[in-house]
Amino acid sequence: MVTSKIAIFLDRDGTIIADKNYLKDPDGVELLPEAKDAISNLKSAKCMLFLFSNQSGIGRGIISMDDVSRCNLRMMELLGYGSNTFDAICIAPESPDNTPIYRKPSPRFIVEMVEKFDLAKENCYMVGDKESDILAGINAQINAILIATDGGTKTPFFEHQKNKEIRVFSSLFEFSKWLLKIYPGGFLEFDTKNKLQNTESVLTKIPKN
Repeated sequence: MVTSKIAIFLDRDGTIIADKNYLKDPDGVELLPEAKDAISNLKSAKCMLFLFSNQSGIGRGIISMDDVSRCNLRMMELLGYGSNTFDAICIAPESPDNTPIYRKPSPRFIVEMVEKFDLAKENCYMVGDKESDILAGINAQINAILIATDGGTKTPFFEHQKNKEIRVFSSLFEFSKWLLKIYPGGFLEFDTKNKLQNTESVLTKIPKN
């Protein structure tokens, strides 16, 4: 038996806040519905939270790292936890034309945090609304969660993943409610050969376009 803390790697735009291209003004930060409640749920379960966001506008010269940091601070203020919201933050500044280092779908940040905090991959989740988020989780060999904030109407079906089961939720809040059913205390004792066999099954496929 293994006991491990739950770790959630969260995308920012389209998962916690409204996705606005190259957001640079903190006044434009807008929490998605019930995002604050979702973070409260995860915090109450003593989950470790990591922010993992691609910000290609930095690499393109459209926005600066300072712009992103100021928007992050505003987001954390609105969430109600300030600088204590996340255990660590990774902002990947590369544009698609740059050699990826931390840019998702690179799993580098996840792998580094798993090693640093001695996390069990079985209890780690990459949560986001884009293909790069899902692939980062798969590449890191952790659980991949798709947040279909568009109701599933615009979420593409990823051909190379059609045989991989992932969990899909309509919002971060719905994911947090599901997680609390399985990990009410933020910890889980499990047999690694039979993980979660007795839990509610909500496995599904990424919806087709």
